[in-house]
Amino acid sequence: MLYGSTLAVTWIFVTGSPTLPTLMQGLILGLPVSFLFRRFYPGQVRLARLEKTPYLLEYIGIFLEALVLANFEVAKQLLKPGRSVDPNIISYRSRLESSAALTVLAESITLTPGTLVVDHNEDSNELLIHCLNGGDEGETRQEIRKWERLLAKIFG
Repeated sequence: MLYGSTLAVTWIFVTGSPTLPTLMQGLILGLPVSFLFRRFYPGQVRLARLEKTPYLLEYIGIFLEALVLANFEVAKQLLKPGRSVDPNIISYRSRLESSAALTVLAESITLTPGTLVVDHNEDSNELLIHCLNGGDEGETRQEIRKWERLLAKIFG
């Protein structure tokens, strides 16, 4: 039920129509989909525990800040074509053990403009990340470490 409701709310954001009929469409689509794919989600992820709320709020805050800053950086790249782009692929070895936490980390990296997770090595738990401006690997790794530290507390 929780996953279906989450899909319904996501449907509202995807369609951009916060109306009751859209919510109903989301529930009609989301509940059967979450039921059909429930076996792909082993175990339970309990995010509702009160002690994890501050970490979750902090994660949302630093992610949104990174998202806004990355959008401005990519916009500057596009609006000033004379600026040089230094694309690079870096590897990042994650310490996260939860597959749900690692998925959130990879999706957060991919959602941030200018970065994209292109591969994951399960044996070494290593992510390959394409960076539009890969010149400063240290800064990119430092940002990912902050996210990883919070995700370990949220999903741990």
